[in-house]
Amino acid sequence: MIVALENYRKPSNGDALPSVAFAHADADGIRDAVLEIFKHMPAGDVEIEVMKDTDASLIAVKDHLAYKIRTLDDDALFIFYYAGHGFHGAGGNRLSTYDSNRVNIGDTTLSMRDALLEPLQDSACKQALIFVDACAEDFRSVVQSRDIIGNLDAGEVREFLDSGWYLGTFLSCSPGEKSYPSRKLGHGIWTHFLLEALHGRAKDALTRDRWLTGEGLQNYLRQEVPRYITREMSIPGSQTPQAILSSSNSFRIHYVPRPPAVQADAVLAGIRLRNNGEFLEGTETGTIRSLKGFQRGYHKVPDRLSDSAGGWCNRLLADTVAEELQTLYQHTREVLGLKRKDLRKEEDTLDAPAFRYIVETGQNPEEPSEYYITRRLELRQGWPAHREALEQLFNDEFQQLVVEFESMEDSFDDLVDRLEEIRDEGGGEVDDDDRHQRVSYSRDGATFTFDLAKRRLEIRFGRVSALQLVDAAQRFQLGTCRSSQMLATPSGRRPANVEGD
Repeated sequence: MIVALENYRKPSNGDALPSVAFAHADADGIRDAVLEIFKHMPAGDVEIEVMKDTDASLIAVKDHLAYKIRTLDDDALFIFYYAGHGFHGAGGNRLSTYDSNRVNIGDTTLSMRDALLEPLQDSACKQALIFVDACAEDFRSVVQSRDIIGNLDAGEVREFLDSGWYLGTFLSCSPGEKSYPSRKLGHGIWTHFLLEALHGRAKDALTRDRWLTGEGLQNYLRQEVPRYITREMSIPGSQTPQAILSSSNSFRIHYVPRPPAVQADAVLAGIRLRNNGEFLEGTETGTIRSLKGFQRGYHKVPDRLSDSAGGWCNRLLADTVAEELQTLYQHTREVLGLKRKDLRKEEDTLDAPAFRYIVETGQNPEEPSEYYITRRLELRQGWPAHREALEQLFNDEFQQLVVEFESMEDSFDDLVDRLEEIRDEGGGEVDDDDRHQRVSYSRDGATFTFDLAKRRLEIRFGRVSALQLVDAAQRFQLGTCRSSQMLATPSGRRPANVEGD
C-alpha cells in the first residue's frame, strides 16, 4: 500500500498544508520497484494499491489499511510506503492525509499506532516493511498546535517489536531534521536511495551472496543519504535516516541476481558522451633555449606564461614546422601516388584524401621555459584501404587517441562513482583530480582519462604505432553517440559508410 501526499486540500477556514515535492514520483518509483522485485510471482499474488492526494483522505486511508491488514495471510509480506508530512504528538506518531487541517491536527491525521502498528500485530501477518519519507519541520512551521511535538518517534515503533514476527520500519530522518527533496534526482533524497537499493543498483547494501537484508538497507541509507547531502546540497541541515528492526537483522528483503559479466572491452559503454571529433595526438616538449633562432646572451628564457612568449615560441618554431610539413607532403605524394591538386598544404595543416595532419606550437603551459609541439592526425573515411601507406607515413609520434565531446550525461562525481564500480567489479585503478575535473581508469595496460574541463577522453596503450593505437581503441566499446572512423561503432548503430545510413 502506497500513500503519497504531494498536494493537500485547501480548507474553508485557512490555507492548505505545504506541498511535498516529488511525492508522486516517489510513489510511482516504489510501485515500479515492487513490480520488478516480484515479477516472477503470479500476478494475483502481488497486490499494489497507490493512493495519491484526493484519493488519500483520512477516511479512505483508514478504511483501506484496515481492510488490507485484516485480510493478510500468515505467509504474506505487507509493505507500506508513505510520502508526505508526519509528526509525533497528539498521542503518538501521526501521518497527514489529503484533508488534514492545520487547526484540527489531532482529529484529521492518521495514528500509526491505531491504524497500522496495532492492527498488524493482531493480524495473521508475520512480515511487514514500513517506509516513511516524512518530517515535521515544514509541517510545524505552519501549524500552531500543541499537538505537534516533533518528528516521528522511533520509540513508539519499538514497543511493537516481537520475536514472533518481523517488523522493519525505515524512517527518512531523525528528530530535529528535515527530509529533503532533490530536483536533480527528481525524488526525495531518502526515497531515491531506497529505490537504488530495491532495484539492486546499490552494491554496498547487499550481502556477499547478493541479498538485500533489513540490516544492509539500514546501513546503506544511513551512509548514502548524509553523503549525498554533504556533497550535492548547499544547505546547513542534515538528514540521518533511522531504522527499527525486529527479529533477526538478517531478514531477507529480496535477492538481487548477479548481472551478466561485462567483457573488458565493453566496461565503458555505459558512460554516455556526445562525441564531436577524434584524432591521434602526440606532444613534444623541449627547452626554448635549444631552439634554432634562440640567441644566447641576447634572448631571455621566459619564467612565466604570456601571450607574447607563446607567440615568440611560434616564430622560433615556424621553420621547423614548415620543413616537417614539406617533408610529409612529399612523402605522402610518393606513397599514396597523389598529385599536387590532391593535397592541400597550409602553414600548420596538410590535408589528404585519407587523413588530416595538424601541427600546433606554443609555450608549454606546465613549464614556462619550454616550448611544445602538438601533432594531430585525423583519419578519414576509407582510410583502411591505405593502411600500408599510412604505416609508412606515421610511426610512433602519437601517444594517445583523443575523443572530443560536446557533453556527457554524468557529472564529475557521478563519473568517478561509475569508474570505481567498474574497478570494483573488474579490477584496475581509478585516479581522480577534482581540481582539474580529470579522472582516469587504468586496466591491463590501457588508460582512459576523462577531462571534463576540456571535454576530452584521452586513450593510451603505452608505446605503440599510430595505427596500432587506433586498432587497440577500436576493440573497446565506448558510450559514444556518433559514428567515427577511428572508434568502434556505437552500440545499436551501423557504421556510417553502410549503404542507406
